[in-house]
Amino acid sequence: MSIRGGFRANKKKKLLSEINIVPYVDVTLILLIIFMITAPIVQQAVTVELPQTPSIDKKNNSKVAVKPFVITVTKNGGYKTSEDPKTILSSVDVAAEVIARSQLNSEQEFYIQADRLTEYRNVMHIFTVLKSNGVNKVSLLTTPES
Repeated sequence: MSIRGGFRANKKKKLLSEINIVPYVDVTLILLIIFMITAPIVQQAVTVELPQTPSIDKKNNSKVAVKPFVITVTKNGGYKTSEDPKTILSSVDVAAEVIARSQLNSEQEFYIQADRLTEYRNVMHIFTVLKSNGVNKVSLLTTPES
């Protein structure tokens, strides 16, 4: 080992391949400060005098109220409708009538009601038949508990 820097000759400096992020942070902070100062200046309100229109009376222009269609399931499994409450119909007849009504008026509401002693399967049968045939507004009627 020589005195002239023998230790230095053996050590080679390695190149660093790291990115120096300090300038990027400085630029980002300066841009943030610029945007914070200019944002309130840019947000100026423009006053506009809007034209007036006549008011619309919603009661007079509303569609004709459609009476809900009620299907009653009898104790013995028959079906009656609110249009003809005296005639007992089959599930096929009721389903055909309800599907036709729903296609004519998409806003028509349909309700299914049944006696407490009616078998559950009769109620669910007509309900699922209507739902599977595209009748969307079908509900079950109940009375609240006292």
